[in-house]
Amino acid sequence: MTHNPMITEWELYFNRADGYDNRATVAKAFANFWKELEVDKLEISGKCRLGGRVFGREGFNDGDEILTSNVRFIERVERGDCGGVQHDLMCATTASGNKYFFYSNDYNVYMFLMLGDLLRTGELNSYRNYYLKRELRGSKLI
Repeated sequence: MTHNPMITEWELYFNRADGYDNRATVAKAFANFWKELEVDKLEISGKCRLGGRVFGREGFNDGDEILTSNVRFIERVERGDCGGVQHDLMCATTASGNKYFFYSNDYNVYMFLMLGDLLRTGELNSYRNYYLKRELRGSKLI
């Protein structure tokens, strides 16, 4: 029997080597997909990785931090609404074919900042570490 892992406190991450234009393009496309509830699937046109705390992944303890390989698709699997708060179940499929589930509203504070900036102004903060957790600052991520 196969089961697919769940990621909580998720965020999209971008490699510095792929550039700020890649980050802006992918993040804007994701923010539009996230808010446009009638769209069921997003093909990622650039490079990004999904990270957060993983549960149910072989080789990881529940709650360990994970950073996936590049994400190819994100799909809405199931729609949910609780008291007016949208919480769709999403599935990210990576370039290696792995699938990771996450709830649309279970993002971390840095993803909250990224989505807020994109939905409010349409732009990302250009400061390199602005959307990264302290422990990832100085890494190859932006």
